[in-house]
Amino acid sequence: MTFKTKELIFIALMAAALFVVNLIIGSGIIAATGVPGASGFVTGLTNLIFITFTALVLKRFWSLTILYLIYGILAIPTPMAGGPPGFFWKIIPLVITAFIFEVVVRIFNYRKRGFVIALPAFVVVGISAYILTYWILGMPELEKIIAVWPIMIALFVPLGYLGIWLGFKIYNRTKNKRVVYQITS
Repeated sequence: MTFKTKELIFIALMAAALFVVNLIIGSGIIAATGVPGASGFVTGLTNLIFITFTALVLKRFWSLTILYLIYGILAIPTPMAGGPPGFFWKIIPLVITAFIFEVVVRIFNYRKRGFVIALPAFVVVGISAYILTYWILGMPELEKIIAVWPIMIALFVPLGYLGIWLGFKIYNRTKNKRVVYQITS
């Protein structure tokens, strides 16, 4: 699992960029609805764009788990990533879901089929991990998540597939660019 410094910097930059994009989009949605995770209706798209692009550029196991670990740490002081501000337990479901996604994608050697198969597992395990975490910790928002989880799954999967498609498009347009070549060499 030895990463080059430039690969770790790339992962950190992707996590920071994902954080900024989701902060701008997601915070407003959470504030408007009052439902933790409601921002996922839009950020489900952005997350999969960044995850797909990062996975395709690096093709390294643990890269997505590290990406979500950094993203989770950045999200601690915000209402993003499935928890109230200061809720550091939100990192655990993020890392678990990224790891599950990464395992499936790695089994299929970073081919489209792996991403297509990994997404439903990513969504179901992610929502289940959040529900379990909120239940274990007795979080008051648990009822809100349970009330909307079928809707979340029904919307997250198509949005995720759109995000994967866009991630592949971005990767295909940039894979021969010098900056991507420098990251992977």
